[in-house]
Parts: sequence; C-alpha cells; structure tokens
Amino acid sequence: MLFTILIVIYSISSINCERCDCGYSESYVGSRIYGGSAVTSYEYPWMAHLRFFEKPGGDRFGLCGGFLVDSKHVVTAAHCIHDGNQKLRSIEATEVYLGVRDLTNLNTAHKVAKFFYPTTYKRRNLLNDIAVLELAEPVNFTRTVSPICLPKSDDEPYKVLQVAGFGRLGANSNPSKVLMHVQVEYIKDNKCNQMIKDYFMRTNPNIAQSPKDYDVPKVHETHMCCVDTKTGGDACRGDSGGALMYKSGGRYFAVGLVSGAFDECDDPRTPGFYTIVRKFRGLISRTAKNAQFCNY
Repeated sequence: MLFTILIVIYSISSINCERCDCGYSESYVGSRIYGGSAVTSYEYPWMAHLRFFEKPGGDRFGLCGGFLVDSKHVVTAAHCIHDGNQKLRSIEATEVYLGVRDLTNLNTAHKVAKFFYPTTYKRRNLLNDIAVLELAEPVNFTRTVSPICLPKSDDEPYKVLQVAGFGRLGANSNPSKVLMHVQVEYIKDNKCNQMIKDYFMRTNPNIAQSPKDYDVPKVHETHMCCVDTKTGGDACRGDSGGALMYKSGGRYFAVGLVSGAFDECDDPRTPGFYTIVRKFRGLISRTAKNAQFCNY
C-alpha cells in the first residue's frame, strides 16, 4: 500500500501525559495492505479516508489516508494535498470520512476548513511530508471515531509496527474496499541506506559498474524506514498519509505516516519511507491544540 516517491497519486501546548485519553482500540488482532489482513470493526477508530476531487461536485478523485488527532484535526501527508503539478488541491473539493472500514458503505463526509503544512515541504524527495487538515465542524467521539496518541518522547523503543489503509493490495492490484493492516519491521537508518544502495545497484547497471561515480540518495532526517523483510508486507499506493502505529501500554501511537518509496510495494528488499511524526510536534501542537502527546 505505498505511495512511491517516483510514482505519486495523488513546554509543547498539548494535553500532558497524565490526562491522555487517546489511542485505545476496542479490539486488536495481531495478524499480519500488501501481505496484510482485514481490520475488525473498531480496531483503528482514528483512521481517516480522504478524497481529493478534481473539482467540487466532480466524480474523479485521488485517495489518501490520514488519522484523527483531536475533534477537529486530521494528520496526513503533504503530497496528498498537492496535485501532480505541485498545486495545492481545492479545500472545497476535499472530503474526509471517519469511522469507516468498508468503502462500499460510506457515512457522511466531513468538510475541510483549512490546510496546514510546512513551508519547507519538498515534493521531489518528500522532505517534511506532513499536513494537518482542520475540519469545518468538530466530530463527536464514539466507539468508531476517536483520536490516536502522538509520541512525546524522542525514544524509539519499537521493532515492529502496524500500518493500515485502503490502498492497493499489491503492485499490480486494485485498491482495497475494506480497511487492511499489516505488520512491518522498523529498519534503522544505516541498514535502510544499504537497502537503498542495493536497490539502485539492482535497477541501474551503470551504478553497479561504477558505484563511486554516482551519488546514491540516503534516507533523510524526516523519514524512517519500514518493510516486512520476509514477506514484503508494507504500505502501497493509496495508503499515503495513513498512520504508522506503535502499541505500548494498551494504547496506540502514531509514530509515523506513510510517505513514499523508490519502488512499488511487495518487495522485501526495498523499504518504504514514513514521515517521523515527532519531528513535527511544533506544527501539530500549533494547529491541533488538543492533540495529545503522551509517553510510551
């Protein structure tokens, strides 16, 4: 389920840890998107399904994921709110769906009032690829709609994470009609950089013959890498903006969001890139003042 880099679709002022009431899932199935399984009814109540129409009232739209962080704000990827010409999409033509696990049974769309994203966002390499959508009206929290926690700590205690979305089920598959999830491995930067180098060596004979003559890119400071190195399970095209989740102490944290990759999904040798949420605590706390930053 990954949106690829080369192939694109379309004191913090937060509630402190003692008052955190977020990230709770009514049911959790630790099953293993590409290589994933369908989600049970109330498993990820913060998941958002976003539709960006070409024009208000139109029928053609791009798909992305996102996640609810308070009653009025959804976090997604900055590339989701820009079209292929790097033009900001129409707020009036944007729809947000919450509490949905089956796209054949959509509920009422939520309208968007504002987009926020870093002025330092770069489309070319997806640097600072994050955005906050302010809803026109607040939502009521229910069993199927509630916010996820955000990490207060800079620690990285995780080895295995979860990602969910409605994206493709494989490189050559159609998007899923039901919310899917998959388990992925957190890959540290040094190993990720080697995997990136290996990818370019495999796909470019000139680099393989003269590696010293080429400047192979490395994972940048606002991205983290994940993939299931055995099955290739990962996010895929259409999952962009969805939460990369870590479960600790009975609650879920959005430690990252789906950003991109150099290749299509389903290759265990090629990691996906996820924007590191904690790098943007300032942006989120300024725009979504009731988002909850908690300790693991």
